[in-house]
Amino acid sequence: MNRRMNPLFASTVAAAILSSSSWAFADDKQECISASEGAQKQRDDRHLTKAREQFLVCSRDVCPGAVRKDCIEAMADIDKRMPSVVVRAKDGKGMDLVTVSVTIDGKLAADTLDGKSIRLDPGVHQFSFETPGQTTIDQKVVVAEGEHDRSVVITFGATQTSAAAEPEKKGAPIGAFVVIGAGVVSAGVGAVFYALGLGQRSTDLSSGCGATQTACDDEKSSIKTKLVVGDILTGVGIVGVVGGVIWAVVHYTSGPSTKEAPSPAAFRTRLDFAAQRGGGVMSVGYSF
Repeated sequence: MNRRMNPLFASTVAAAILSSSSWAFADDKQECISASEGAQKQRDDRHLTKAREQFLVCSRDVCPGAVRKDCIEAMADIDKRMPSVVVRAKDGKGMDLVTVSVTIDGKLAADTLDGKSIRLDPGVHQFSFETPGQTTIDQKVVVAEGEHDRSVVITFGATQTSAAAEPEKKGAPIGAFVVIGAGVVSAGVGAVFYALGLGQRSTDLSSGCGATQTACDDEKSSIKTKLVVGDILTGVGIVGVVGGVIWAVVHYTSGPSTKEAPSPAAFRTRLDFAAQRGGGVMSVGYSF
């Protein structure tokens, strides 16, 4: 037996359906607008990951045409700006590892490595890599805006070879330089004395030394003293220069030294000379 639907009842049902559809459309429209506004704020704050999620919401077909169009264009721009990384892991023999979990900023990003890129916000990120039987590796990675598929490679079980320790820098061998300087001065003074002695001998002795034998003996003694002093000072100077050079060469060619080079204030040299009849006595002393 066929029954006709009451026209009043049919109208009520149709109105209810239309009303429900209107409410649903209104909710979708508001959600799209809210997502668009939120996405723009996240984008301005450089939270590109969250901005992309919101732009996906307002890019749906249920969203108003103008809103949807703007969100699709904005999401394309986000995809250009958003950096990404591709993580690879190797063992100590250089072989690829697959069973590696990757945690980024405390959140699990991947439980295995499959060569796919991972999208990130630009900035500094804390990576943590784990694989069975190996020590966890932590590493900070800086990704730049627009940097796509940056390769991040870590190695498990590799022999950790620290950078060769830089040899301790040696201080300049001040003592050696002082000895060389004293040697140069000593040799210079010796040369002066020797030249004076030779000059006096060629002048005074050729003129008869004076009026008496005593005067002649005094002249000879004076000349001899100058020549002896010149010989001694020159010899000591040469020894000092050679010794200082050897000291400096040994200092720079030997292994690292933990001793500090003496400062000029801590290193002193002393040159003494006592003239005597027929010669002289010179002494060189060093103190630290």
